[in-house]
Amino acid sequence: MSTTEYKAGLSIEDLPNKLQKKRPLKLASNENPLGSSPLALQAIRDNLETVHIYPAKQIEMQLRQVLATFLGNQLTPEHIVIGSGGIEVLEFVARSYLTTPDAESVLPRQTFPFFARYNGRTQQKINFYDLDAEDFSYSPEKIMAAITPKTKMVYVCNPNNPTGDIMSATMLHQLIEMLPDDVLLVHDEAYYEFVDSPDYPDTMPYVLANKNVFIMRTFSKIYGLAGLRLGYGIASPQIIERVASVKRNFHVNKLALVAGLAALKDDDHKQRTIANNAVGKQWLTEHLRQLNCHVWPSQANFLLFSHAQMPASVIINGLMAEAIIVRPAFGLDNHIRLSIGTPAQNERLIETLTAVLSI
Repeated sequence: MSTTEYKAGLSIEDLPNKLQKKRPLKLASNENPLGSSPLALQAIRDNLETVHIYPAKQIEMQLRQVLATFLGNQLTPEHIVIGSGGIEVLEFVARSYLTTPDAESVLPRQTFPFFARYNGRTQQKINFYDLDAEDFSYSPEKIMAAITPKTKMVYVCNPNNPTGDIMSATMLHQLIEMLPDDVLLVHDEAYYEFVDSPDYPDTMPYVLANKNVFIMRTFSKIYGLAGLRLGYGIASPQIIERVASVKRNFHVNKLALVAGLAALKDDDHKQRTIANNAVGKQWLTEHLRQLNCHVWPSQANFLLFSHAQMPASVIINGLMAEAIIVRPAFGLDNHIRLSIGTPAQNERLIETLTAVLSI
């Protein structure tokens, strides 16, 4: 898959009828295998009778207020912007910062390709660099070497999708201190709730210090609301004002907003999701390695792996033949990104993969 090409993962509904009969299993889009927050689902049911009415501005403001309190660190609603999924939040940044034809961005080839796709459409230049060839770690020096006087934005996905690696707190601080004052750092934290590394950075102090930093987070992963499309950005009020200026009216639907408010109260679902992920990640890592797969350490809800003898495309097609959907890793030629499922789903994946590798 090329760096500028992004294709959304197949849905179970997209599969042909012959595969629909094989109990389809999707482990391709890093969705929550436990489903949506029960409190969010109840909030949706409670508001179904009013979906004929446009969502009130007060609901979005309420979510911003609740998020500010939930996140703490002296944040206010003015530090937060709400979007229809994390991708729309990133698009707010692109539309408000990449405003001239010669505006440039910096990002690694091996990462979530939203900005690569966006700039591909707008024909604005991207200065790519490569993550470490062995462990896919970030390098502030490589990032700085890619910056030019025309650079307006640097994108860091942390944990990185699809590699699962993190940029440490020390490394991020080094980068922020080196960045030119007019370059915005976009720090994608879509998977931050799954991180257990003590080296992971706390980015809120940079926001409160009015650093040129924009944080993206989402309700899609930990809260299981991917189908509703709800995400948010965190930054200084000055950055938020600029980013929010490109929003459309009624850009987030009411059911998403009330579900988000309820999901933030559902710590039980959040903790069960984290626990399931931790157990599944360890179990899958062990069993993939027993199948002679190379598995990279991950701080997210997915694993990156490859097999020395069998190409990734053959493995993906072999699993698909048994109605198991996985996907190739962004920016990597022969790697697979595997979402972590429930114990039963993980067991089925390994059983089927064992059969595929024995062919």
